[in-house]
Amino acid sequence: MLVSNKKSIEDIVVEILAKSPYIKGPDLVIKINEIRPKTSKQAIYTALKFLLENEVVAKVGSEYFISRLWLNKLSKLFETQKEKEISEDAIFNLKEGESISYYFPNLLTCDTYWGHIVNILIDWVPGNCPIFIWNPHNFFIVGRNEIEKDIFKAFERKNKYGFYITRGKTELDVNFKKTWTSKFVSINTDDVISFNDFYYLNIFGDLIVEVFLNKQLVSDIDVFYSKNHEITLENKLFFKSILEKKHSVRMKISRNKSKAAKLRKKMSKNFFIPKSLIIS
Repeated sequence: MLVSNKKSIEDIVVEILAKSPYIKGPDLVIKINEIRPKTSKQAIYTALKFLLENEVVAKVGSEYFISRLWLNKLSKLFETQKEKEISEDAIFNLKEGESISYYFPNLLTCDTYWGHIVNILIDWVPGNCPIFIWNPHNFFIVGRNEIEKDIFKAFERKNKYGFYITRGKTELDVNFKKTWTSKFVSINTDDVISFNDFYYLNIFGDLIVEVFLNKQLVSDIDVFYSKNHEITLENKLFFKSILEKKHSVRMKISRNKSKAAKLRKKMSKNFFIPKSLIIS
């Protein structure tokens, strides 16, 4: 459940109850039919029966809600998963001066892993060590909008500070800055860093994540940004086709304390950095 784009009735029930707990069966049927028309009442109550039997959903009187027992199990499961990710992922076993490289057949597959480790690293990095990011364009907000929203919300939720530098001057780049700047996220769109357009950089403590794109892919992204002034469903689908093109992408992850400190110092020059944060 809750793992694919094609949602089951059970997925929809859980999502609705997460937003609207203590809802009666007939009202739940109406809400599900708004999302998934022509779903029969019988199918919905069969799904509810399954969820009740598995203690995912509970019921009091005629009202349904998500079981706290199930939520607690999930919470423990995810905490265990987080601990395993940090202890078992190869990037956390890197010694000082070591690095590891991954090769992906296209930007979409790279992007999936990229989003995964960024979420882990935001958790992992100490709160007094700001996260620095260089993106020629922040294409993530187009390519994986919901995941990127979660990442930006994570900064505030976890009291972590992120400093983004982008080179782009298009309307999409300017809107990115306007939309996503917050108390915990600062964005600079000035051309102040001499990094290449095929190069993307993330710094989390002493771990450095570098991604290298080929020239054709960079050109395709630049053309998309220059031709589009707002994000629509149509151009999001087109951009996804760019991400799916067969262009090899390399990701290099290094543990290098001194290099990370130098990069943070270089990238921090055009930002106001709270005194509580450690740059070097």
